[in-house]
This record gives sequence, C-alpha cells and structure tokens, in this order.
Amino acid sequence: MLSTRARLQVGAVVAPERAVAEARLAAWRFGARDRPAVILSHGWGGRGAQLRAFVPALEAAGFQAIVFDHAGHGLSEGRESSLVDFARGLAAVADAAESRGIAVAGVIGHSLGAAAIAPFLRATGRSIRVVLVAPPSSLVGYSAWFARTLGLGERLRARLQSAVERRYGVRWEELELPRSVAGLDAAALVIHDRDDRDVRLAAGLALARAWPDARYVGTSGLGHHAILRDAGVARDAADFIRGDVTFPRPPLPDEWSAFPGPAPLL
Repeated sequence: MLSTRARLQVGAVVAPERAVAEARLAAWRFGARDRPAVILSHGWGGRGAQLRAFVPALEAAGFQAIVFDHAGHGLSEGRESSLVDFARGLAAVADAAESRGIAVAGVIGHSLGAAAIAPFLRATGRSIRVVLVAPPSSLVGYSAWFARTLGLGERLRARLQSAVERRYGVRWEELELPRSVAGLDAAALVIHDRDDRDVRLAAGLALARAWPDARYVGTSGLGHHAILRDAGVARDAADFIRGDVTFPRPPLPDEWSAFPGPAPLL
C-alpha cells in the first residue's frame, strides 16, 4: 500500500463570483498510480481517516483510493466549512487527480460528505459512479438536528442558514435533497443502517428513491459511525463502483426489499 500526501488548492466551484478565501487540503493517495481513483469524502466533524476501511477493498477491486480532509477539518486549512465547501473540496481533489493523469472512477461519501456529492456532480458535469453512506435527505432537517444537538433554537438556526446563503450566494433550495438529485446522470448506491440515530433510515431511503436509477443496501446494528468500519459495506461500495454486482432498487414506501443485499446470481 503506497501513501502519498499532497496539499491541494481549493478552487471556486459553486457560485465562483461569491467565492470565499481559498484553503489548502491535506490528501493522501493509496494504491498503484496507473489505476483509476475513487475519492473518499468524510462527514461533518470527521476526517478522511474515518474511511480507511474502504482503502483495501478498493485496492482489491483494482482501484486506488484518495483520502482527504475537508476544509476546516483534520489537517486541512480553514477555520470554517459548509456543504458548499465540501462540494468545492471534492472538485478540487478530482481536478488535482486528473491533472496528474489519474482517472476518477467514483466517489464514496459519508453523511454530509455524501450530501456534497450531488452539488459536486452538478457543478462539474461529471457522470461517475457514487456511493452515499448514511446520507441526509434534507439540509434543513439536518441543520435542525444539528441545532438541537447543540441546544440552539430554531430562530438561531434560521439565521445561520441565511448567513450561509448570503456568504456563498447559494440558496439552500438549490442544494436541498432529495429534490436536487432528480436530474443527475450518475449511477448511485445508497447504504444506510436502520439503527442510525444521527441520520435516520428514512433519509437514505428518500434519497435513493429520488435519485434516478439508484440502488440501495440496508444494514442493521452498525449505526452512523460503525458502518464505516464494516468490511461488508466496504466491499459493497467497491463492487458497485466496479460494476460487478447488481444491487436491488430501493423499496417503495410500505414495501419490503426482496433481498437485504446484492441480488443473487441466478
């Protein structure tokens, strides 16, 4: 396993005319350089190392993995961040990889790092395979949960939302999930645990149902964080990006999925 650390400059991707100060991101590359790359996008308050269990699964599937810390997280620069910054960070990493002759085959994101994939795809026009682990379905809902966790009231939460909109020149309605994914042309797999107390299972199901031709895998007993350490989840993600396994479509409301995991080979 080869690890190469780099410092990547973040460029404006969403609303460039309202771009904020740039920051450098800490990134690491694992695997043979001539293989296509899969970018790993951690969630709010996390860091790239949380997705380390996906690295050996991706290497075994014939990919290299690029792990990085979003702006304001881990070893990257910046004292603040947002969903817009997360999307910009994904674009910066993808651009840096491609400038070095490395093809980007897919992205795996967790929580808010998964929510950032849709604006990243829309802003850059990429059509790649993506895996969303425990994604929120609504920014407003996610921010409400975050505000409750910190003991903040709805009035302050709304003021924070307005401040973010003014700062980046982007209305939350443009980023709101699942409505904003309807026109995306990218294959997606949503993986969500039924015992997730941070981002409820209903959020992942709503996103999977709204994403065109998305696939879905449900797990249990892993919650919001242990799901990142599960070897089976990592293999499912790598198999989907490689395109070797056909996963089931998300069940319709009030409908049970025929299979808990990949469809059996008949």
